[in-house]
Amino acid sequence: MNIEQLVYLVEAARTGSISTTAQNLHVSQSAISKSIARLEQDLGLTLFTRTRTGIVPTAVGLELIRKGNEIINKLEEFKAIAEEHSSRANQRITLATVPMFMFILTKSLESFMNDHPHTQVDIAEKSSKEIIHAIRQNTIDMGFLVLNDEIKNDPELEYNVLMETNTYVCVNRLSPLAANEYLTPEDVVDQKIVIYNGSIKDWFSNYFHDSEYFKYSIITNNIETIKASVIKGSSISFLSELTIRHHAFLKSGEIVAVPLVMHGKEIKMHIAWVKVKKNPFSKTSKELLKLLKQMVDSSQA
Repeated sequence: MNIEQLVYLVEAARTGSISTTAQNLHVSQSAISKSIARLEQDLGLTLFTRTRTGIVPTAVGLELIRKGNEIINKLEEFKAIAEEHSSRANQRITLATVPMFMFILTKSLESFMNDHPHTQVDIAEKSSKEIIHAIRQNTIDMGFLVLNDEIKNDPELEYNVLMETNTYVCVNRLSPLAANEYLTPEDVVDQKIVIYNGSIKDWFSNYFHDSEYFKYSIITNNIETIKASVIKGSSISFLSELTIRHHAFLKSGEIVAVPLVMHGKEIKMHIAWVKVKKNPFSKTSKELLKLLKQMVDSSQA
């Protein structure tokens, strides 16, 4: 018996599927099946019942899986304690962030790399949905995304809100909407809307519990396309305060940002870090979060 077998065992119990387990752990299905079969043979026990829809732990299997999970968690704690006291701290951090938070994250990394010149930081720009998937597959250490109910309701994920950002309707300065003190969803639901194809689009679908609440005329991953459409007056757009500020949407004076309000309150998005709860923070990750919090606090001052 080895740790790899325990990892396969616990993940197979969590997913209830050999194929999903193989996908999550980036190994072949045959490797998972052979590992579990070998473990069952070594123990002289049947750990799973095979069904048409997947695999289900037996009674003794459940008991051993719980113990296996405890062992894996203790091993992660062991590694974390060793790292805390080692001069060879974790030399690599893998991160993913939503586009609106990239500016703050990269500014924090500039300072972080001055103190950790030998640390490699891999960072990818993804939507919140993609980040959650990567976190669950353990392909990244930590993600920075727009908080939603899926994250809040997942007992296997840990998160903490770093900041909140207001949501605005960006319109051409000559639009009748530009004179409003604020706008409600009902005010703009019939407008032509250009939207960034990522977290803000997903967030609106979750917020209004309806993916078809707004009819988008353009869905794009290009910020400059959004800016050009609003300047021409052909569309309006929903953008976070972070995106508006860091991409200079108001610099030309051709675009006006009007607060988006619902039930008398401004609509806010919460940016949070998220990770797998059972995976402890590395020493370097803790130091990065400390710098990031300082950067967020200074940006909101």
